[in-house]
Amino acid sequence: MTETKEIKTPSINTLVTGTDGGRQVLLVGLKTAYQNKPQYQKSLKREYDTCHEIEHPNILKYLEEKEVEGFGNCIVMEWEPARTLADYIQENHSDEEKKNIIRQIAEGLGFLHQNGLVHGALSPSVIYITSQGDRVKILNFRLRFADHLYEPMSSMKFRAPEAKDGTVTLDARTDVFSLGTILKEMGLGDDYQNVVSGSCSFGRNDRFPNIDSFLEAFEHHRVSRRSSSPENSTTASNKKAAVLVSTIVALLVIAALVFFNRNSSSNDVAQPMSEVTDSTQNTNAEAPATAAPAANETASQDNAAPAQQLTPADNAAQQYTGELVFMNNLVPQMHIDIDKLYAKGGGAAAIRKRVQTYYRGLRKALGNLNDNQFAAYDKAFAEYIQQKNAE
Repeated sequence: MTETKEIKTPSINTLVTGTDGGRQVLLVGLKTAYQNKPQYQKSLKREYDTCHEIEHPNILKYLEEKEVEGFGNCIVMEWEPARTLADYIQENHSDEEKKNIIRQIAEGLGFLHQNGLVHGALSPSVIYITSQGDRVKILNFRLRFADHLYEPMSSMKFRAPEAKDGTVTLDARTDVFSLGTILKEMGLGDDYQNVVSGSCSFGRNDRFPNIDSFLEAFEHHRVSRRSSSPENSTTASNKKAAVLVSTIVALLVIAALVFFNRNSSSNDVAQPMSEVTDSTQNTNAEAPATAAPAANETASQDNAAPAQQLTPADNAAQQYTGELVFMNNLVPQMHIDIDKLYAKGGGAAAIRKRVQTYYRGLRKALGNLNDNQFAAYDKAFAEYIQQKNAE
């Protein structure tokens, strides 16, 4: 091993670049104080056994595991000159260049998830950007720390809550949180605030369920900002509708909070809810109570992508055109969600709270609509609540 250069890290692992047999490599091993500890050696071997077959252009490839003089047992990975994403962010790059980096990170993560793996500790310090071509190379290795005191806050802020406390099995939403935090750190502006919000919620049920959903929302913003003609606006609205509906279906926490009250009005309801509030006052408050889904339902429930099949009545619903075309997809799904709420029943106060929460959550998910579009949503929402109350 020649021309070695250590990459500084506060973890128990050592990262060293150099030349081995004429090829450039990255060594991932253990610092001297930890090399004789069986648990850390087993951890190193487990990482290799799990990841050595993963091969993707945006992920550093595992080449072999072997003893390296001066460094002990190491995982040998491919390497080429690069700097960390943390360094890249400090450089002067255009928004398009930054978005290309986000896409590459997402592609790498999506591939991991397709292969049943979760990174779980993604941060700018373990994402490398090549010096030639600015290609993303993710270090698919979870650096270990002696304890949480040694992990710097600069990395911890990118870790999802469940990855910090270790209370649940990690899934794709863990990496979505990290990617959303990275997106925020990239400084692409308010246009991407909805994507960040959909990624970085404390509760993982409130996040995009997978990388595909993240990318749909991310690309939607790019298209809508560039659309100027009516034709392009309609196309953007259609794409927005697809993103919104898939997000609503996938995020079970929002769906779990989709339960509306049919009783007395409340002072803290947003103004557009006044019509809905008035229409719920004479609802039977003695419907059978059924417990709402727990916030920590299993990942398999959260990721249940298929929506319920739409009824003929929904399919025959009003056909919106122009800037309201997104309502053709949104309204039928909203009806399904509302039907679920009424079927759940429950006490008046609890249901009332769920009504408000769903309405606000869905309205927020709609993003940057104009006043006309929000008015159409409010009207359709209120009309269906009145219809349900009249049944």
